[in-house]
Amino acid sequence: MAGLKDLFNLVATVDRLLNLETKHGRAIEALTEKFLELDRRVTSLEAREEIVVAKAQAAAGVAASQVAMSSVADMSRRVGALEERGRLMPPSQASLPPPSD
Repeated sequence: MAGLKDLFNLVATVDRLLNLETKHGRAIEALTEKFLELDRRVTSLEAREEIVVAKAQAAAGVAASQVAMSSVADMSRRVGALEERGRLMPPSQASLPPPSD
């Protein structure tokens, strides 16, 4: 009778091990799917990051150009106003000689 009981216990143990192996296999498959989804999301985020960086660099370039153009335009306007004042001022009041053309 002990031999039959041992055989039954062995069969029950093998059955539990097979059930555990099936459960673990499903868990591993689920984790693999989650991992692959996270990998896809990271890849997508990296691509978006590159786009954001490129757009930020372009915006910074445009802003720098606008600042430079604004400064040059302002300086040109001021220089023009100074030249005009110098032309309108009588020579006796001018502290600097007029610019040579």
